[in-house]
Amino acid sequence: HFYKRMKYVTKFGLRLQHSILNICKSNIFKNDLKRQHSNVSLSENNKVANFNPFVVQEELEKQQPSPLRRLFSLRNLEKTIIGETWQFLLTYLVLYYFVQIAFQLNAFCGIDGLTTYDVEYSEINTTSTETCRNTLKTYFTHWEDQTQSMTRLITFLLGFYVTMITKRWWDQVSKIPDADHLSLSIGGFIIADPKTKDAGHHLKKAVMRYALLSWTMCLSRISGPLRKQFPTTQQYIDKKLMTLEEANALKIDLHCPSCTSKWWIPLAWAISLVNDAYNIHGIIGKDQKQLIVIMCNLRNDLYNLAEYRLKPLPAIYKQAVWAAVWGWMILGIVANQNTIHHTDNGATIGMIFFLGFPIHGLLMYMLIFGWLKVADILSNPFGNDIYDINLASTLDLNIWKASVTLENQDKTFNSSFLRNPYLEEKPTDEEEIMPTANMFVSTETRQV
Repeated sequence: HFYKRMKYVTKFGLRLQHSILNICKSNIFKNDLKRQHSNVSLSENNKVANFNPFVVQEELEKQQPSPLRRLFSLRNLEKTIIGETWQFLLTYLVLYYFVQIAFQLNAFCGIDGLTTYDVEYSEINTTSTETCRNTLKTYFTHWEDQTQSMTRLITFLLGFYVTMITKRWWDQVSKIPDADHLSLSIGGFIIADPKTKDAGHHLKKAVMRYALLSWTMCLSRISGPLRKQFPTTQQYIDKKLMTLEEANALKIDLHCPSCTSKWWIPLAWAISLVNDAYNIHGIIGKDQKQLIVIMCNLRNDLYNLAEYRLKPLPAIYKQAVWAAVWGWMILGIVANQNTIHHTDNGATIGMIFFLGFPIHGLLMYMLIFGWLKVADILSNPFGNDIYDINLASTLDLNIWKASVTLENQDKTFNSSFLRNPYLEEKPTDEEEIMPTANMFVSTETRQV
């Protein structure tokens, strides 16, 4: 009875300890989330659009792991070169040992020996088993010579193909526009005048929102994750990238899936706002053409990105490379065979299978098929793969960057550390004509 009581008390104590630990961990996690949220939090007045603070914090703290550490990580094994090429290597090993076992068991020679045809006399000759093995070795050597000549062709073709895919990948990745250039430029063009503070704030916020709206509408056509987040116009309105009035101006339905066909129109609205601010209201003090050039360059980068994805390389190019590599591997299965028979010089089958393991062929085909998988990954930099760029997270980061820039630009009106202490304010007219005590002192008193 005492043992049962102590057993129940122990179980209760363990459960209580486990519950306390869970509560402490949850509180620590909540405090950590609050701390991260406070690092990227902004006032609603300065937000260009809605963004997820946790996604922004994750993007800011993102670090790429070491390639060698990822190679030996079991958690990411399927994303390593071994995980990407094991199907091809297994196919090579199975076919290799199928031919090798058939060679060791004399399966190619038949029961009565290998039957060959004499070309000169057209007579059928039956050779012995030893002559059959020598003939097979001759064929293996002949195929090895063919493989060596084909290897040079494969390396040249594959190198040219991967180089072209890599160049296209870098051209797409390097052309992704960000919000930093436009937000910094528009802050420099707008006059920092307290009288037009609110009007300038509204102009900067509207121009950045229209730029990000065009960015999202264009790139959602080529990115699966971004298109999944914005399937219809209603998601743009919920994100506060678009208003209902602007959706009606674009003549698109709220639940229309093809709402991105006029992706450049918000940039046209932004250019109209800049022209009105310069020509009519005088908010922009410099030539507005430079700011319009920046927005036109943004449009050109988005257009080039869309063209890269909507006009890919011909499919026959990829098919030709894959067919050539597969044919080269099948040729290498016969060419890389071990020509030592288990009856030669007292060798055993175990020794031949162990010492004749095709490690050289495995490494060579792993590298070749690894390069092909690299080309497949780089052909679509905005997909769902772990190596691809998540444009949905990049959008939240760009919205946060534009909002933070806008908030810090407005600090020039309220912060003392952004003012030049050597530039004092000019006195008003009343201060200039205000009499002082020295003005009423007589000339005689001054002389004294």
